[in-house]
Amino acid sequence: MGIYIIVFLSVFCILLLIAGKILSKSFKYIVSDIEKAKRLASEGKNDSAIEKFRNILSKNKVDENERAKVHALIGDCYFNTEEYPFAIVEYRHALDEGYYSPEVVLSLGKSLSKIGKNEEALSQFLTLLKLDNNYKSVVSMEIGIIYYDNRQYETAFKYFDNVLELDKTNKDALKYKAYCLVNMENYVEAISIMETVIKKNQGDSLLNYNMGRAYKGRGNYKSAIKYYKVSSHDKIYAVKSLYEIALCYIELNNIELAITALDLAIEYNSPDKELKLAVLYTLVECYDKIKNINKAIEVLENIIIIDSNYKDVGKKLIEYKESRYSEGIKNYFRLEGDEFAERSLKIVSCMNLIPYSLRTTDKKYLIIFAKEGKSLHSTKKVIFFRKSYSPIFNEELIQLYDYAVSYNIVNSILVTSAMASPDAIRYATISRIDIVGIKRLESLVEKSNFTNLPVGVTRSEEKLDWVL
Repeated sequence: MGIYIIVFLSVFCILLLIAGKILSKSFKYIVSDIEKAKRLASEGKNDSAIEKFRNILSKNKVDENERAKVHALIGDCYFNTEEYPFAIVEYRHALDEGYYSPEVVLSLGKSLSKIGKNEEALSQFLTLLKLDNNYKSVVSMEIGIIYYDNRQYETAFKYFDNVLELDKTNKDALKYKAYCLVNMENYVEAISIMETVIKKNQGDSLLNYNMGRAYKGRGNYKSAIKYYKVSSHDKIYAVKSLYEIALCYIELNNIELAITALDLAIEYNSPDKELKLAVLYTLVECYDKIKNINKAIEVLENIIIIDSNYKDVGKKLIEYKESRYSEGIKNYFRLEGDEFAERSLKIVSCMNLIPYSLRTTDKKYLIIFAKEGKSLHSTKKVIFFRKSYSPIFNEELIQLYDYAVSYNIVNSILVTSAMASPDAIRYATISRIDIVGIKRLESLVEKSNFTNLPVGVTRSEEKLDWVL
């Protein structure tokens, strides 16, 4: 019996030694793979590192605690490549699996902030602030930036002060504290802080932009321009900076340089609609100051293309256009109802056409049917009188063409004082739509004063299903 026990123990020890060697090799293999993946990430090869980490997870060769850490490492790789939604998923995996590291919570908060989920980010940051005081500086900075971006400047100011209590020389906290002061209109203190920082950061676009804002707020427009010119070299701040430069030049009564700055801003074709409209509208005001009405009209028409309801552009356009017209044209477009219809019939007669039908519509058109002679087989035309000053686009002319064709008429005339887009002009040529603008209309209106009202014209009202 003793021999059997001795044999059993010997075999058991041998098996334990074999198992230990196998597990040791496996552990070394796993550790080696994790280190390789970490090295790839440190070299900036994040995609390769992610692939390596996922391979480790797929083989189930790590315990639960190690799995959570690997998820956190994958999250870091995604964070480094700015793929924040994927980073968030991995960080949440790490936390759910028990790896409650302050670094993971911090990175999760930063990722949430990057994709605009500020409330969730704040929740993570505030939790970390309560749990680990060692992160007070970095977390306060992140919270301050969130409140700053949300335009809650007084709250943001407090958090930047928290950072400066721990490190009075923290450059980013000083800058953002100054930016808060600019937005709170405390320009003197803001300038004082920014002047200490800008000495070592002369090319910082946001810093220069805010210096410009501060000096502009104090009425020191020349100094403001100096700093705005630096920030204007950065594409992110170019349009805003050039716009502010223009406003400064307007205050200095240098309208020519203001126009130059605004023209440069327009060349950037900003995707920010409100900023783009503000630039264009200011340009209109500049042209108005130097009495260049033609240029003002041109810019106003561009504004109307973007947003016809922006401020008072419709009213301005009418005023500017009417200022260029003769009294005859002004009086013609001021006519309403039957008076406008009768004068339009006379104008058609002055085109050497014989009107035979007039349609009053529920849109911005008066429509007159006419023919070139008295014969039944004379060529017919449709004349559209358009009272609106809003620009004419391709789609509108397509509807005019379709309307005329529905009456088997292929030749049309559009009488208008509005600008037609280049595409609309090309379409008009192809579709036999003759556009009669102000220059030709001037003489027709003048002739109509000495022309009798055509007789035998039928009159009716028509509802159009056009979408204008």
